[in-house]
Amino acid sequence: MYYQKQNKNPFYPNYPNRPLHSFQDLEVYQKALECSVLVAKEVNKFLATRVKTKRKQGEYAGTVDELLLKNMLPCALAIPHQVAESHSLRFGDHTAGIAAIERAMLGCNKMVVYLEQFRDICETGIPWEFFDDLIKKYIYVRRKMLRLEQAWKKFMPGYKKEE
Repeated sequence: MYYQKQNKNPFYPNYPNRPLHSFQDLEVYQKALECSVLVAKEVNKFLATRVKTKRKQGEYAGTVDELLLKNMLPCALAIPHQVAESHSLRFGDHTAGIAAIERAMLGCNKMVVYLEQFRDICETGIPWEFFDDLIKKYIYVRRKMLRLEQAWKKFMPGYKKEE
């Protein structure tokens, strides 16, 4: 006779993920943080080598890569902050929480563009695989944010399921 194995955690029998206690438990936050750390480390390495070579040549002022990095790094570092902000705002003001997660999705799209520009314009010496993997991660995070936004919208007052 076949007996079904009892689940060790009776409170969440068919729940695939752990329960959320804070924004840090969101996979979207964890992946966005991972991506931002990878970008910051690589940009830091690039700047360290680039500044040394440019200073020796006496030409480090107002280059395209400098302008690109000044925009890319704050964008990468802002995405985890926006996810945390949206998680907090959704409890009090649903529309502000949705708007904050949409800003984070916009940031993911911008990061894909910045990474492609950084890869193609700047002579970084960083392998293309690094950029491709990071771009795939940002696209994955953006897709997960969209699903999270759709789940949050279900709890908004006056929500009607679109058919």
